[in-house]
Amino acid sequence: MQISFDLGTMKLNNESKSGQYVSNQLTDVVRRLKEQSTMANKEDDPKMMEKIQAKIKSGKKLTSREESYLKQHNQELYMQYLRIRRMAEALEHQLENANSKEEVNDIIFHAMNGISDKDPYKAAIVAAMDEVIKEFKKSDGYKNLPENEEKIEEGRKAGANKVKEKSKEEDDFDAMAWTPLQEVIDAMPVFNMQS
Repeated sequence: MQISFDLGTMKLNNESKSGQYVSNQLTDVVRRLKEQSTMANKEDDPKMMEKIQAKIKSGKKLTSREESYLKQHNQELYMQYLRIRRMAEALEHQLENANSKEEVNDIIFHAMNGISDKDPYKAAIVAAMDEVIKEFKKSDGYKNLPENEEKIEEGRKAGANKVKEKSKEEDDFDAMAWTPLQEVIDAMPVFNMQS
C-alpha cells in the first residue's frame, strides 16, 4: 500500500481502501512540509533582518517585501525607517524646488545641521540624505540650475527688458491721459453751424 501526493499536480495516489489511513498520511505529510517551511523561515529571519538593518544604515530604500517583514518583526525599527525616509523625501522635495546651485548648497547645509547629534539613527539619516543628494546632483534639473542668485536676477532683468521693448513698440496708448469722458466726447456728433 502506497500513498503519494504530488504537489505539482495536486493529485493523490491512493492504493488503499482505508480513508482513515489516507487522511493520517496526508496530515503527516502536510505537518512535515510546514515544519520544513518554518525551519527555513527561522533560518532566513536573522539573515533578512541583518540585510534590512544594513540597508537602513546605508541609507537605501527597502523593497515592499522588506518593509512588510520589518513591520511584522520589528515595529520600532520600522517606525524609525519611516521617519528617516520622510526626512530624505522632504530634502528631495526642497532640492527639486531650489532656484540655484547656491540655494541647493544652503538647503543641504541646513538639512545636515538640523540632525541632532543625540539622535541614535543619525548615521542612517545622514546616509539617506547623502543618497538623495547624490541622485539629485546627477539629475538634469541640477545641471541646468544657475550658479547663484545673481545669475537668476540677470536673467530676469534681461527678460523684463525684452518685455518693455516689445510693449513700447506695440502700444502708444497713454493710460494716464485717457478718461471715459473722452470716449463720450469723441463719440458725439459734430454740428456745422455755418449759415
